[in-house]
Amino acid sequence: MNTIHRKRVTELNAADWSVWLDLVERTGVYESPYFRPEFTQAVAAVRSDVEVAVLVQDAQTVGFFPYQRGKLNLGKPIGGKLSDYHGPLVRQGARLDAQALLTDCKLASWDFDHFVCASPAFEPFISVRDRSPQMELAEGFEGYARRRREAGSETVHRQAQKGRKLAREAGPLQFVFDADDDEAYELLRKWKSDQFARTGLADIFSFPWTLELLTKLREYRGQEFSAPLTVLRAGNNVAAVCLSLRSRGVLHSWFTAFNPELHSYSPGLSLFVHLAEEAQQLGIRKIDLGRGDERYKWSLASGSAEVAEGSVTISSLATMLRASWRQTRDWIANSPLSRQAALPGKLLKPIREWLAYH
Repeated sequence: MNTIHRKRVTELNAADWSVWLDLVERTGVYESPYFRPEFTQAVAAVRSDVEVAVLVQDAQTVGFFPYQRGKLNLGKPIGGKLSDYHGPLVRQGARLDAQALLTDCKLASWDFDHFVCASPAFEPFISVRDRSPQMELAEGFEGYARRRREAGSETVHRQAQKGRKLAREAGPLQFVFDADDDEAYELLRKWKSDQFARTGLADIFSFPWTLELLTKLREYRGQEFSAPLTVLRAGNNVAAVCLSLRSRGVLHSWFTAFNPELHSYSPGLSLFVHLAEEAQQLGIRKIDLGRGDERYKWSLASGSAEVAEGSVTISSLATMLRASWRQTRDWIANSPLSRQAALPGKLLKPIREWLAYH
């Protein structure tokens, strides 16, 4: 018999967290730091809409479904757009029905865009499959570099040359994996904010809860989970900086930015090459670069993981209204009105992005 217990994160007890960690450690699907209890706990500490469904079968806890409850009971993953991996954590072989799960959680829908799960229950609701590029480093840097050469990529070799040029012309390179560097952190925020403004995307760093979340995550310093700030300096200048999440041997690149005055040296690539060189010593066997079509990610990638987009919905007024709006949007996009609608669409894009982070 299946039972669902809806709880706030603060209501989960030590036994719950022990089962959660066991799921993470025993099931390779959940190796990403986004599945660590600490990430859910940190989001719950800065948002009031976080809930967790505890899945019980035959009197045993077999999984957890963390989610955020939006207006009209429209659900989304923990961390929303900030989450690069999400999905229910369940034991392999556990019985799961996606729509029944939402009904028990009193959710009208649950949208996902970086979905992975050990259960096939969500397969019928997937609309798009994509890959998240990764740097496989279990064999050390030399093994990684060799595989990139064998694949026909000269990125690592060329970037080593650019790095030496950067050192000659801008000053000796200093690489720190986990830096207590407020200047670098503030530059990361500034450079990313400038990038969001150029591309018409919502500035992630303009929302109080996201800043609180990043501050809270940066407090974690353990080997099990941490949020290292990796900094590459050239002389006295910050050349590139990356805020990542780490779960044991898996490092997930989260926010990366580089000094625009040094763009010709590709300092962001240099930072990742340095990370790869130091990975084995740091106990890192994989760097996930995050889903995206950016050229630098795929030039560095020696592997990838599948992620999916989609939505599970339950018939309700909220989902009916949303479906009607989406049908109208798609009809306009494919009709002769699309040109006339293009400008309003561009104007609405920042608003949609802004709403996505609330």
